[in-house]
Amino acid sequence: MTILITGGAGFIGCYLVHRLVEADQAVVVYDINIDNIENKDERAVYIQGDISNLDQLKKVFEKYEFESVFHLASILPPKTEEDPYSAFKINIEGTMNVLNTACNHGVKTIIYPSSATVFGPDRKPPFTEEDLRDPWTVYSSFKICNEIIGSIYSKKFDINFRAVRFPVVLGPGADPLSGMSSYPIEMMDDALHGVPYVAEVSPETRIPIIHIEEAVQVLINLWRSDQLHFVIYDIDGLWVTAKEIADGIKKHIPSAEITFKPVEDAMVQKVLTGIKEEKDKDRFGFKGKRMLDEILQEYISRKKPEK
Repeated sequence: MTILITGGAGFIGCYLVHRLVEADQAVVVYDINIDNIENKDERAVYIQGDISNLDQLKKVFEKYEFESVFHLASILPPKTEEDPYSAFKINIEGTMNVLNTACNHGVKTIIYPSSATVFGPDRKPPFTEEDLRDPWTVYSSFKICNEIIGSIYSKKFDINFRAVRFPVVLGPGADPLSGMSSYPIEMMDDALHGVPYVAEVSPETRIPIIHIEEAVQVLINLWRSDQLHFVIYDIDGLWVTAKEIADGIKKHIPSAEITFKPVEDAMVQKVLTGIKEEKDKDRFGFKGKRMLDEILQEYISRKKPEK
């Protein structure tokens, strides 16, 4: 049997491909950006295609016998907010195409990365299944929609849809231009290149983070489990302030110039800083084992420009 990874050319996808082929799994990557992959894993099969093109997608499913699908393909912020119509075609129509085609070809399991942004700007850590979902962006509304669609398919058809709501995923290869909370990556990249960085957030802004390798391990664990049927797993991550990130970077790059100038947009500030008091942790919370210093040190050491 073969595993299909849609969006396998992306940040999380590239790490996932490597981990699966290392475990001797047959992997097919289906992505519109195949030509942009810097380090392809030659043990995987790469096919260029668009999940919003149903005919293209069907041909791939007809050629291979997929047992599982990791559905990672999506448009990320800020593009979702700038062009919601195009993002809808990929994030919603594309997901429907993947689910329908998977059902018609006997796929057993679909693993889907959702987002902790579905809880809205007034979220409070740790995230749990009991929390009210309150999307505040086009992107997060799409994520909730796909969770609901996945739930319906799990109930109506013989397919096992499993989703995980990720916090901010950090690690080498992350795109500093993607995501509403991109300032940690921008901080590190500018510090590495000796460029002063002005963070448009308050120093006390807190966000949850998880290391890329831990995020991939969560996806693999969800896929491997034979005791789950339709589950949405919440990843709380490690909560850190913008100042803690800046101080951690300066520890490894003393010359780094990082200042804070919060944006005046009230909604954006609410999104970035609207964290309520921390709740008692329960069985749904997940704390990554990697501490902030370890995450920063690995990112900086692997991306440090050569002299």
